[in-house]
Order: sequence, then structure tokens, then C-alpha cells
Amino acid sequence: MPTFTKSQNITLFVVHRHVEDDADKEKEAESTTEPTESEPQTEEPKTETETETADEAKDEAPPQPESEGQEKPEDKSGKATPMDSSSTPTTPATEQVEDVEATSPDGGLSVQAELLDPLPPDGPELDSEREKRKEFEREWPAMQAMITGSTTIEPIQVEIEKRGEEEIFDELITSLEEKFKYHGWEYSGMDVDEEEEDLEASREAEDEEEEEEEDEDPNRSKKKPLGDVNHFCPVSMYERNVLWPGNPECSARYREKVYYLANDEAREKFLKNSQMYLPKKEPLKSPALRLLMLGPKGSGKSLHARYLANKLNIFHIDFRERLQEMIIAKTKKKIGPEYEEDKEEPEEEEEGNDDEEGANAEDVEPAAEDEDKKKEEEDEMEYTEEEEAIKSYLESDDPLPDELMTKILTDWWNTEPFKSTGFVLEGFPRTSDEAKYLAENGLYPDGAVLLNVEDMDVVGRLLPPKLDKWRVKRDKRLAKKNKKKEKAKKKRDAAIEKRRAELTKERDERRAERKAQKGEKDSDEEAEEGEEEEEEEVEEEEDIEAVLAEEFEEEEEEDEEEEELEEDAVDRLKNDLAEVYDNDTNRLADVQQTLEEALIPRIELEGGRKPHIVRYLLSKNLKPYVDFRHSRFERVYAISEKLATKMLRVGYKQPSRFGKWDPVQMKDGECIQPMQGPGYSTYPAIYRGHIYYFASHDNRDMFIQDPMSYLKQPSPKPVVPIRIAVIGPPKSGKTTMATRFAETYGLMRLSLGEAIRQVMLNQPKSTLAMAINSYMVRGQTIPDELTIQALETTLLDMRCQTRGVVFDGFPMSKRQIDLMTQKSIIPIRIVELEIDSKETMVRGTKDRHSPNRAYPVHDSAQILAIKLSNYLREIGEVRKWYKEQHKNFVNMNGNRSKWWVWHQLLDVARKGVSQIQLYLQRVADGKASSVADMCITPQEFEVRLGDFGQYCPVNLANKGELIDCSVNPTLEFAAEFRGHYYKMAGQEELEEFLHEPEKYVPPLAPVKLPARHLLPRQITGVQAKAMFPKPIEIQGYCPVTYLDGKCRYEAIIQGDRELVVLYRDNLYYFENEKKLKKFMRLPEKYWNLTLPHKLPPKKEPIAVTNIPMLGFMEQTVATSINKALTAVGSLKPKYPFLSVTRSSQIYFAYHLKAYNPKSSEYVRKKYKQKLMRFEETCELIKYLGNNMTVKYKDPKARPIDFDFKLNQFMALKGIEPTPT
Repeated sequence: MPTFTKSQNITLFVVHRHVEDDADKEKEAESTTEPTESEPQTEEPKTETETETADEAKDEAPPQPESEGQEKPEDKSGKATPMDSSSTPTTPATEQVEDVEATSPDGGLSVQAELLDPLPPDGPELDSEREKRKEFEREWPAMQAMITGSTTIEPIQVEIEKRGEEEIFDELITSLEEKFKYHGWEYSGMDVDEEEEDLEASREAEDEEEEEEEDEDPNRSKKKPLGDVNHFCPVSMYERNVLWPGNPECSARYREKVYYLANDEAREKFLKNSQMYLPKKEPLKSPALRLLMLGPKGSGKSLHARYLANKLNIFHIDFRERLQEMIIAKTKKKIGPEYEEDKEEPEEEEEGNDDEEGANAEDVEPAAEDEDKKKEEEDEMEYTEEEEAIKSYLESDDPLPDELMTKILTDWWNTEPFKSTGFVLEGFPRTSDEAKYLAENGLYPDGAVLLNVEDMDVVGRLLPPKLDKWRVKRDKRLAKKNKKKEKAKKKRDAAIEKRRAELTKERDERRAERKAQKGEKDSDEEAEEGEEEEEEEVEEEEDIEAVLAEEFEEEEEEDEEEEELEEDAVDRLKNDLAEVYDNDTNRLADVQQTLEEALIPRIELEGGRKPHIVRYLLSKNLKPYVDFRHSRFERVYAISEKLATKMLRVGYKQPSRFGKWDPVQMKDGECIQPMQGPGYSTYPAIYRGHIYYFASHDNRDMFIQDPMSYLKQPSPKPVVPIRIAVIGPPKSGKTTMATRFAETYGLMRLSLGEAIRQVMLNQPKSTLAMAINSYMVRGQTIPDELTIQALETTLLDMRCQTRGVVFDGFPMSKRQIDLMTQKSIIPIRIVELEIDSKETMVRGTKDRHSPNRAYPVHDSAQILAIKLSNYLREIGEVRKWYKEQHKNFVNMNGNRSKWWVWHQLLDVARKGVSQIQLYLQRVADGKASSVADMCITPQEFEVRLGDFGQYCPVNLANKGELIDCSVNPTLEFAAEFRGHYYKMAGQEELEEFLHEPEKYVPPLAPVKLPARHLLPRQITGVQAKAMFPKPIEIQGYCPVTYLDGKCRYEAIIQGDRELVVLYRDNLYYFENEKKLKKFMRLPEKYWNLTLPHKLPPKKEPIAVTNIPMLGFMEQTVATSINKALTAVGSLKPKYPFLSVTRSSQIYFAYHLKAYNPKSSEYVRKKYKQKLMRFEETCELIKYLGNNMTVKYKDPKARPIDFDFKLNQFMALKGIEPTPT
């Protein structure tokens, strides 16, 4: 963007606009109607437009005091705007046009604009100025038309009244720079047509036209050059941090890219200042994840929403539950149809008996009053408008007002912690109106998850719990009815008993009366009367029962509603659930259509499947929104290889930092550059002005989905030609693996015969070819010298130098290894495919009978056997040499499948190439690098050792310890720095050295390695004796034990004469190997010690034969006796016809002689056999006891060997085992 300074000379048309005050304007208006003495009435009438503009100017212009010597401005037009060439002046303000081409004394542009003093009083002096102004107004339109019509110059209007020079200059520079800025423009139909023509031309230019998906939106096509925010609105993203899908019909074009805006207002903002809404230094970051979880009731919304929230660490919001929380403070309970079913039916007031009513009247009345008060409070509860709307929404599904939704929803999009964390919103939007509200208010989610289920799935999930609730309610109702019946029966029985008592009392009173009235009568009369009384009593009893039966008739059971059967309840509940399902499905269909119109992505899943399957599908479909979120705004355009080459050739695009490497393969660990050229297709793509190449369609598609992940990896390391050898016995598959390696990575497969053929074919006249030909003509074997020379010549091929080579079946002898080493032909890995001899013959037989064999080959079983024997004879030296010298020999099981062998071989090659690439890169950057598995020979390592030799520089610098690493023959912990090799004690020390090598090598190393004669050296006891009379320091006591024991008397311990160290020309003995190594690490700490005057007596060896018997046995035969006694105790031997004591003694003696370490091998073997036979003979007693019975057994019914063992047992009578 051009900028201007005061030192530049610029030709400008500057319009100076002067403004009058209101009083002066009024005077001018009066002068237009009433002629003055100094000015006759000859002024032309103003046009309608001029009059309106003048009136507006009067209202805007502030009154100003008049002053002498100042021109009288007449108008103030406000902010200057560029004038169109077709417009005509409509304001009466004075405008002067000056052709300015001048510089200030310092060479800069000078624009003089002094502050105006108050205007002078009206008078004849101003008439001439007014005339000039009117003349200018008449001439300005023609002048403006001439300027704009004949040139491309647009006049710039600058306000100069009451403004300083710097302010005017800054505005002028801003106006000039605005002309040269890049401005966007509205994306019109013409632009769409041009873009379609370009796309059509690009399709024709491509060799292979890629068919677009049928359901792909053309406005979001992969070929569409969308801007830095993809298809989202940049203004909404900048101002509201919302992914608002832009409207293709409301789009703009900026720097050859198309931007979709949310509406016209956003487009105006974007066109006014496009740079403000676009990323400047780094790509835009997506806002937090916002998802909608929708589905019919019973589809599993809550289950999967909670799963997503826990997995992604975002908030889970249930919209209906949030509404319940907002109103529960007043309702005291959750409301809604689903909660009405859970309410318990009110218990009917039961009539008690008179006594109970009298007793509980005081308790019942307050309870009834409390219930009435609660009902009255609920009826009188006053709800706000918002609470009434929420209550209606939850109970009747009435829509919520927009103001309430704004209050609830906007916080989740715009306030913390939801704004930075994200959320999954369940159950909203429920209707199409709510979905439209989201779109209209810019509350766009990342996507909506729609769980589709069948009605039978919903019924299967929701029916069991509802049926359980129905059963509980039914049982309660039946219990209430039975309780009511029992109480009614109990009350009736009590009334009957009471009435019976009353009737019985009346009857007794009548009887007493009759007895009193009769008085004294004859005995015969008394007898008759007695019989009559009995009859009367019976009749009275019957009358009582009749009265009771008449007064207390059996109450007919009231007609009660028939209890709903379970089958009917199931049908009813199924119908209710089906109705709810239909309503939810219909609403969701409308919501889905609205979401589609609002361009909100939808993820439809089959919610009727098992939860773990739904979760897997959910995670898979949300991968672009979660795993690829940082690449949400990125656009990658797939192009053809031909078009990519053309773009690079003309410089329209630049190659990426990956070159021809595949970024996807590199991230997967590929370190071998993919093959390119004729016959090898590549799949390029454009990303941010650079072209990337891929080895396959799938890799390019993966990059298109998430380019940011693949660009975070480091750039490719230097290309290293592969040099690997595959050897093995015949039929081990080495040629198959070598051929596949060559075909996959473009290497050259070389066997020794192939190398000779290459020389004979390409250089037939060379001396080497003639020498080889002389042997071939005579039918003689070509010497290894000529063979390796042919190999060296063939390796000069360009493919071998750039891609690499795989050696097939060699080196196979030590002679070949020596010749190759002389020519510096060293494979980075030698892979041996191991198979057994039997497998070799089996594979050879299969090959001989293979139908694919076109011509006979010399691979009979005899020839295979000869080749195998030669291989087994030579391979030992080859294996040993490479393992000891280069440490690059790898054994691999060739009996496994060819796919397993291929992958293992590929891993070996990749690991080797990766190590070499890392080594080359670090060395080129001046850093330290590990040299493990780099085929460095021990001789080369010794020559290039650094200042510390085989000692670890890290331990020497950090701890001051001398750790000799020569005990480890491998280079696992070795590193190279500045052309020298250093060896470390372990992995931790190696990492420290690689991180900061300058700290551990001269000149910054804090400690230097002592001189060679000051380094401790471990020697053997024989070598120490050969150095006699060299003195033994501190009289042969261990210095480490003495000093670590704080120089106490108990720490003075004699050292072992075989653990000797030579240090400072003195010998030191040590108690054990651990103490010796400690001295080797810190010799300066232990070498100069002084013993006290009093020393412990020296331990003189005592002969074993000189100690007492018990001590002698303890030192000699105690272990053998313990083992023999243990064996006797475990077996408990009993020899036939001998006592237990005698049997144990004989077994004990056999055991001692069988395991006597001082006996010969023959004697021990003889007594072990006797001991085994003794044990078998002892087992006869147990065997015969288990198989002999009281009753006689037929010989056929006995065990087969029973008679033999019985005879053997009887034959031992009177015979004792021999002791020798």
C-alpha cells in the first residue's frame, strides 16, 4: 500500500470550502429579495435544490463574530465526500479550485490553512467576494466535468476551516492512500459467470475430470475460491464469535477470494474495512464447540448428550430442565405432562365411627384447613409474565416469547464459561419457530445431531417404566378399596352388636315384668307357663334377629368403575406413546427443514441401535467438528498434476516446504521419499498459495480435511539413498522382498549376477567387461574381485545414487565382505531371513511344481542341499563380522507370512534411514547427534574419539566421576559433536549431552580428563604379582570400605587379591566388585589414605584338617548330609524284609555316594542308578498292599504285572542290598 510524505511533489486539485455564519446567511437571503444601495437587484433566482441546501446549511452553521480583514464564509457543508463527475454543485458555499504544484522550503508539499478570524461587518468590501463566489459556482460544474472527463483525476475535498496544517495534511494523505488501497466489491452475477467459465476451463485443462458429488452445494464446492473463513460470515465471526453460515446471494470478493456475508449490513461493513475482519498474522481460531441434540422422546438424547459432554469436556444443557429451574422456586415442584402422571391420587376422606370421629375431630380439622390453605396459596400465587410463559411452555407446549428466549439463550453463546468451553444443548429447538429464532438472531451452532428412531423402539424403551408406575398405582387403588370395605364392615358389625344389646335388654326387662305379674301359682300351672315362656323366649330371640336383619339390611355394593386390566393399560400406553412420537416426529421434520434453510449442518444417526454403536457413529461423524476443528476455516483445492506443473513453471504458485514429500505419509512415520516420475502418479493440491504433493487419493483427502495437523510437523529431512542387503538360505524369500522393495520405492535391485549383466550390457568394451567375459567363455567362476568391481561400477548409476539400492543375496562370504569394505560399500542394514532346512526343501518342491514356471531352473533337491550347505558354512563369519564391526546385522523369522516379513523389513529400513537423516540434519545444524547403528567400526571410533576418550563427559562434569564406558562395546550411548565421538554412561547422560553438548566439551567443560598415567586401571591378580616389588597401598586393606566407614576400626577390612586397581603407580586391593567400581569412579577421594597404628590381626588361612570334627564336618559334608536327610524324610523308605531303620541307613548311604562332588562322574552315575533301583524296590510294598485282597482273585482279574512283582518281592527275602 503506497504512503506519502511531505517530501513528495504531488499535483492535486484541492477544494477550499469556506463557511459563513447564520447571521451573514440571513443577510444574504434578505439581499436576494431586497436590493441595497450598493448592489442593484440583478441576482438570479436560486433553484429549488440550492434553496433546500442553503436552508440546511443555515441550520447547521454556528454563529460567528465578525472581524475586519477576513473573507466572509457563507456555508459549512460538513464532512467532505468525493464528487462525481456527473454531479452539479447544489450548495451555495464558496469553492475555490487551485492548481497546486509547489513544495515547501524543505522540499515537501505545503498546504496553508490558517484559522479564520471573526468575519468583518457587512459592507461593500464583501460584494466583490460574493461576485467571485457566484462566478465560481457558475464555472465549477464545467471545470469539474473537464477535469473528470478528460483525465482520471478525482477532486479531493478538504475542510480547512479552524484546522491546523498537520491535521489537514493527515487527512489529505489518508484520502490519497485510500485511492491506492485494495478494496473489495460486491460479488455480482457477472462474477459468477466468469468463475463458472474459469472452472470449466480448468476442467478441460485437467486430464482426469473429477466428478462432483450430486448432493454437493455448488456455493460450497471444493473448487470455490472461498476466503479465510470458509463459507462463514467474517463479520459475525469477528464481532460475535459465531459461525454464521454466509448467504451466497450476499457475497463479496476481496483479493481474488469470495466471502459470504450474513446480510447486507454485514457486507457493507466488510466492504468498508475488509482487513479488520480478516486474519493478519495467523489463521482464525474456531469458537468453542456448540452442538444441538434433537430427537423424539425416548431416542436417547440425554444419554448421548451427557456422553458427549463428558468426553469433550463441555457443558450439557437440558433446555426443559433449565426452564424448570427458573420456575421451581414458586411451583415447588416440576411441572409438565410427564410429571402429572407421577402425582399420587388424593385419598378420599373416610368416615369413621362416632367414637373415632369424636376423638380425632380436633386433628382432622387443622389438617383439612392446612390443605385448603395450600390450595388457596397455589391459586393465589402470582407469576410474572416470564414465569407464566415458562409454565405454559412446560404444561401446554405454548411458544416462548422472543424476549424470554433472548434472555435465556444469548448467555450460552456470549458469556463465560459457556463461550470459551462450549456446550451441547438438548431439546432445543423444538419447533420450526424456535429454529428460525436461532437463525434470525445469529445464534448458530456448529451442528445439530438428529437421533432418528422407530416408534417400536420408543415404545420398547418408555413402556416398561410407565407400566411399572401403572402397576404401583393400581395396587394402591385396590388396597384403598379393600381398606374401605373392611372399615365399612367393621362399622356395621359394631352397630349390630349395639342394637342387639339394646334389644336383649328390652327382652330381659319384659321377662322380669312377666315374672313379677304372675306371682304365686300352682306347680302344674308353673310347669305349663314355663313351657310357654320357653316358647316365648325362642320367639323373642327370633324376633331380635328379624329386627336386626330388618334394620341392618345387607348394603348393596356401589357400582364402582371397573379396574383397568393390564392388557388394556398396555394398549392405552402404547397409543399414548405413539401419539407423542408422531407429534415429535412431525415437529422435528419442520425443525430439520428450517435448519436446512438456515444452512446449519445436520448429523442424522439411527438412535434405535445399541448405545455403544450410536456413540461410535456419533464420535465418527463429529470428527470434523472436534478433531479437525483447528482446520475448520482452511480450504484446500485438489488439482491435476499437469496443472500443478504449469502453475509452478509460470510462478503462479510456489512449492511447499515439503517439496515432493507426502505430508500425510511423513506424519505416519515415512522417511523414504515416495517414487515420482513416469508411471508413478502424484496427487497435488493447493493450500494458501503453495502446492503439496500426495502419494494417493486417500492421503490427499485426509490432508483436505485437516491440513493444520500435517503442517505442524517439521520439514522433511535430507533425502538419504537406501542401501540395504537381504540375505538368507535358498527359498527364504529374499528375492521377493528385494523386488518388492525396488518396485515400491524405485530402488535398484542388485544381485551379483545382475551387477555383472549390467556391466556386460552397458560397458561391453571396457576392460572389466573383457576380463569378466574371458572367465565366462572358459566356463569358469568369476572371481570375487571382478564381481565386486562390477558391483562398484553398477552403483554409479543415477538411480542408485538418488534412490538407493537393495542387495539381493550377498555378501555371502568373508572374502566378499573384505572386498566390499575396501570399496566402502557398506549396507546400512544386513537383514537375514532365517528358515529351517525342512522349510527350504518344502518351498523348493512347491516351486518346482508351480504352474507359473515357464522354463526349467536348476533347483533340484540336490542342488538346493548343496546351496544350503554352502550358505550354512559361510554365514557364520558374515554374521559375526557385521555384528562386531558395524552392528547392523538383523535376524528376521522367514517362516512367517510374506506380509509380516515385508512390514518388518520396511520398519528396519525406515529406522535406519530415519537415524541417518536425523544425524545429517543435526550435524549440519552444528548440533550433537547420536551415532548408534550408524555402521561405525571400532577402529574408526577409536581414531575419532574426543578429549575424554572412553570416559563419560557428562558424569565427569556434573558429578566429577570417572566412568569408563569401554566396558560397553556397543555405540548405543555414543554421540558425535564437532567431528569427534563421545561415549556416555547411559540414556539419561546421552540426552543431556545431545541437549547441550558445549557444556561438556572443551573449552566450556568444567573438568578435564586427567592424564593417562593418572587414570585408574583394573588389573588381574596375576598381573599384580608380575609387578613385584610394586607396593600395595595401605597394606592391602580396602580403601573404599575404610573411608566410607568413617575410618573406624571396624572398617579396616582386608581386600581381595584378585580385585586390584593400578592408580598413580600404586596397587589397591578391594573388598568386592562394588567397592572397586566406586574407586574407579572417584579415585582422588580414596587414594591417599593413612591407616591407624593399631590394626586388626591378619586373617591367616587354617587347614580344614586342623579343625575339630564338628567344624570339619560343617565345612566339608554338612550340605550333602542335609540334602540326604531331607531326601530320607521325604521318601520314608522301607525295603522288603528289612527294618525301617536299616532301610533309611542304606538309602542315606546311597544318596551321599550318588551326590558326592569329589567323586568321579562314573561313580556318581553308578550310585544314582542304585539309588533309583532301591526306591523302586521300596515301592513294591506299597504296590502289593494296594492290589492284594482278602478274597482270592482269578489270575485274569489281577493286574498284568502283579505276579511278577509278587515273585520279585518274595525273592528278596533274606537278601540285603550291597553297600558298594
